Amino acid sequence: MAKRLPRDPEKESAILTAAIHEFGSHGYSASTDKIAEDAGVSKGSVFRYFDNKKKLYAAAVNHSLTTIKDVLNLKVWTESDDLVTMSIRATKYKTELSHRYPDEFALLTLAYAQDTMIPPQVRKQVFDTFNQWQQAMKNYVLGKVIKKMKIRKDLDPNKVQEYLGMVLTILLSQVQKELEAHPEMKKIEDMDALVDEVKQYLNMIEFGIVDRE
Repeated sequence: MAKRLPRDPEKESAILTAAIHEFGSHGYSASTDKIAEDAGVSKGSVFRYFDNKKKLYAAAVNHSLTTIKDVLNLKVWTESDDLVTMSIRATKYKTELSHRYPDEFALLTLAYAQDTMIPPQVRKQVFDTFNQWQQAMKNYVLGKVIKKMKIRKDLDPNKVQEYLGMVLTILLSQVQKELEAHPEMKKIEDMDALVDEVKQYLNMIEFGIVDRE
């Protein structure tokens, strides 16, 4: 029986880096030949390290998640005293991270959107992993912020957190579009119009939209 060659960490890392870039650019339909070429290895080496394309894709997504998790600074969220500041700071920080790790963010965005080319089993694994991590982070961050807010006594704090999570997901998406469209806005002080808009939406969340007078 032939001896199995020892794994080369540098070669394995090169394959993962190339896979993250190609899968992030082209989705699951990315060419494994191109991944091998970018990594400077043979196609056989790709499958010696990762067995098949499904496992390579899952490894690329998990590696991207780990990379972002390892650099993520949750203080950007939890040290905010109100939802307006948190919304702006969090979105700005996420935008900056996406520029620092473009391939990882591109791959995770495609994976979360459930690229139709992904085999169902791999799609479920990827979606569950990403969704669990995102939900855990959102619950942690919102939990910290909600503790600083004066919530009505007749409301279930867990329901409040769930409601805010749904609304903030949509709101943060809109804020990110604005920041991407205006890269010249570097500081909170440069974002008066955006801050005012966020305040209007959050004011609706806090006080409702019905005039009770």
